[in-house]
Amino acid sequence: MSERELFEALRGLPIPEVRFYAETGSTNQDGLDWAAQGAPDLALVVADHQTAGRGRLGRKWFTPAGSALAFSLVLRPVALSADQIPFYSPLGALSVAQALENAYRLQPQIKWPNDVLLNHRKVCGVLAESLWQGDDLQAIVLGIGINVAPSSVPPADQVLFPATCVEEAAGQPINRWGLLAESLKVLLEWRSQLTGYAFLQAWQERLAFMGQMVRLENPGGDSFEGLLLGIDDYGHLRLQLNDGSHQTFSIGDLKLRPLS
Repeated sequence: MSERELFEALRGLPIPEVRFYAETGSTNQDGLDWAAQGAPDLALVVADHQTAGRGRLGRKWFTPAGSALAFSLVLRPVALSADQIPFYSPLGALSVAQALENAYRLQPQIKWPNDVLLNHRKVCGVLAESLWQGDDLQAIVLGIGINVAPSSVPPADQVLFPATCVEEAAGQPINRWGLLAESLKVLLEWRSQLTGYAFLQAWQERLAFMGQMVRLENPGGDSFEGLLLGIDDYGHLRLQLNDGSHQTFSIGDLKLRPLS
């Protein structure tokens, strides 16, 4: 798909500037660099191929040419408290999930906090990174990667969670730029409602493994097993532990897995 088709798909959206790369290292790094140079709110970076795409917890993100979506959006919140920052990656996940529902009548779920699943397999990852100047937040760069065609699905021995692609779930060819435009449209609708009741409800309604036993692990090696109850008003995950007690976990360096 051509750059011209990309700009045509974005027509009508309030995206002030777009940078398209046939190949780049990381759209998030491009977005952070551009933000540091003064990129406006909603400036968009799109790449056909990433050679050094990255995900949460320092993981690599597989983005072969011609088969996936890789894009990063520069966001400059007018006013932002520190406790709102963790909501930006779920914002990306909710936007993609609803775009898949709207455009292809799929039934995606969100693996807390921000992975999008189709048929219990990962189809999309989100990475939100912040640009600071001293104690002042300058911008948030929201990076989103979506497996679109079968060739975008990484080999099984290179992933920590089973993966799939949109075309496999939808059973039809997918226009990448159309999916990008729909995802951005939904994101712009939810952005103004970030942390609000409707946003939290929409996120929880799509939460994967609700009412199931899961395991949470942190980088230090600690693990917690319990029944997944949902999220609270702060986006924290609520578990009922094996001893019957309830515990909440904030968004951070945690890995969630179903027990079955």
